[in-house]
Amino acid sequence: MAIPTWLKTLDINFKKKSMKKIFKYILLICFLPVFHSCIKNDEITFQGKVAEVDAASWNANAAGVTYPILPYLLPENRPVGTSRTSCAGDSTLRRLSRTTRVRINLVSTQSNKDETVGYKIFSSPITSIAFPATLGFNVTPVLPCQQLPQAAAAALSVSDAVAGTHYTALSGKVTIPANSSFGYIDITILNPGPTAGQARFIGIQLDSTGTVLPSPNYNKVGLVIDQR
Repeated sequence: MAIPTWLKTLDINFKKKSMKKIFKYILLICFLPVFHSCIKNDEITFQGKVAEVDAASWNANAAGVTYPILPYLLPENRPVGTSRTSCAGDSTLRRLSRTTRVRINLVSTQSNKDETVGYKIFSSPITSIAFPATLGFNVTPVLPCQQLPQAAAAALSVSDAVAGTHYTALSGKVTIPANSSFGYIDITILNPGPTAGQARFIGIQLDSTGTVLPSPNYNKVGLVIDQR
């Protein structure tokens, strides 16, 4: 039976309309990347303030933990004008040391008012540590952190330091002065007398109790005091 002319025309029109739709979809898909590239990508910048332990940002982490554990005086204890690393490894942190400083960095623009950073003391994750030999003043050249009496290199047993016995109790807050990028935790080391083969641990961890939050990556450091 012959197909009516009107039916053929309908079929042709239907095919033409279908092809036009398909062609439109193909064009839309092809131009999507162009449209996407025209959308403005707003640059996102961090507007907050965080604080970090300076020593944690440039010393290697100790084995098995995510922060450094240091048996030596930090560069913050160096005389003014000496280099950043002049004290690192020059002299061990000992019960004979009067005060050791831990620098806290403000990681943001400086504030026009004082900011505070909270911190707490945490327990030792280690039970022993290898101490390097102490450098005495008979070493040439004379370095800013050398001390007497000298002590030989040794592996010492580690336990937690006790506030009031091994160091003066700390406030739990450090102030970063207005228009400054640094604050300092001053830890006064006490001398309870020698204990052969022993060392004491002080862990400093920044927390959220101040006006500046702690960095998630550099918020801890461990210090170990030679008690010999």
